[in-house]
Amino acid sequence: MSTSMKSILSSINGPNHKWWALFVVQTGVLMSTLDAGIVSVSMPTIMSQFRASVTMIQWVVLAYLVVITITLLPFGRLADMYGRKQVYTLGFVVFTVGSALCGASGSVEQLAIFRAFQALGASMLMANGMAITSAVFPARERGKALGIGGTVVATGTTIGPTIGGLITQWLGWRWIFYVNIPIGVIGVAMAILVLRNREITPALSQRHTFDLPGAAVAGLGLLVLLLALSGLDQLGLPDGLTPALYAAAAAALVTFIIVERRVQEPMIDLRLFQSKLFALGSSAALMAFLAVSANAFLLPFYLQLVLHYPPSQAGLLMTPTSLVIAIVAPISGWLSDRIGARLLSSVGLALVCAALFSLSRLDITSSYGDVLVRLALLGLGQGMFQSPNNSSVIGSVPRERYGIAGGFMSMMRNLGMVMGTALASSILSGELMGSVGHARLGGLAVVAALENQAMVAGFIRGMERAYLVAAMIAALGGLASLSRGGSFRGQPVTPVRREPAHAMSEQDALGNPEAHGSSDDVSPVRP
Repeated sequence: MSTSMKSILSSINGPNHKWWALFVVQTGVLMSTLDAGIVSVSMPTIMSQFRASVTMIQWVVLAYLVVITITLLPFGRLADMYGRKQVYTLGFVVFTVGSALCGASGSVEQLAIFRAFQALGASMLMANGMAITSAVFPARERGKALGIGGTVVATGTTIGPTIGGLITQWLGWRWIFYVNIPIGVIGVAMAILVLRNREITPALSQRHTFDLPGAAVAGLGLLVLLLALSGLDQLGLPDGLTPALYAAAAAALVTFIIVERRVQEPMIDLRLFQSKLFALGSSAALMAFLAVSANAFLLPFYLQLVLHYPPSQAGLLMTPTSLVIAIVAPISGWLSDRIGARLLSSVGLALVCAALFSLSRLDITSSYGDVLVRLALLGLGQGMFQSPNNSSVIGSVPRERYGIAGGFMSMMRNLGMVMGTALASSILSGELMGSVGHARLGGLAVVAALENQAMVAGFIRGMERAYLVAAMIAALGGLASLSRGGSFRGQPVTPVRREPAHAMSEQDALGNPEAHGSSDDVSPVRP
């Protein structure tokens, strides 16, 4: 073995191990966030090559989000049971293979199917990345580490559309998927070399059972809900079935609660919701992502079809939000380790609310600068909210539940994204129906060519209403964040405890430093 390799291995297994583990996690985060931005900007080219409808091409994105949302909890639980290293490494493998399959797709239907397969790998990564980070960093540094993760997310989101545009223009759209292959190979190698189950998966030797009934009911309920939110017209099914789907989703929720109360080791320990930090923090996250997803859906149409900016210029204008998040998130995470999450998260959502309200004032006369300032304010609010809130929620659960808590938070994010997109689309389509008799968003594609002023006016009114609704949702999220309890400076809160089903006592499972390797891992976490 060479001297350089010995030096690397020594560093990996030494005091800097937590930073190596963070590097592995953020490699997966960067790959998945880059992929999202790259694919979104390439949709028009893919649609043109396959001569696909707007309805069908949307399922290339929607299939990805739906699969991730319904599999996050099972993968988080499986990782807690059988090892976060194994599941996380497998996630890299599946995502890489899925990327290769997507690049080789011969039709838009194949691409949607392979995107669903790729989403399985992304879900394994998302469900465990936050849990691994929280496990290797002590409580006093958790906010800072999650803040760095926020920067990586923002960086990937920022450069994704630019890279996607360049790759699509010079190499072809298939290479937006092939580019993931070398990153995935590096990720697999680093995960095998760096991650250690004894540190990131406590009590791995204990016997566990997988809550198959709970996973099945939760997955079915989420699938039904997302289908109802996404619009049955996209599947060629009658809209009259929508109320029945909502009723089925509600029934699935009730059934899930009943099942989880009866099984020994549930998919979600419902006692976690007795903690205001967990219940209100996760609710605030859902409302935050629901609100900002409306902007992610509306803004590209506004910039290109109303203000007539070319795609390259519109893409550049959409970067300020991510750039500000990249700067603010680590600072906010660092501050949350010292003053707690309640104040930072609540102020952050107040700024998001203000930014969304100001975006509702945009019209056909707005300038480049008008949009720029509003998006920068939105990024400031998001950056202040995300890292402290994530740290607070994860820190409110026992260490052996980090995986399921991280998966639940990722599910809240994806569910919020789907719900926010569906809500904005519904409001906008309703306004267009009243203005021009077209309820399908695909009709906007002809605005620039036909100079249909009635449709432009309808779009502006629909956009205004969608942004106002999003602002109200962000305000509700801010109230939830304020209500989480504790002082603004961070009154210590004991994590929720549950009597384990296995032989380890509650004291050993939650309060004995030797059971988890360090007293820092089980220290109280500020709200």
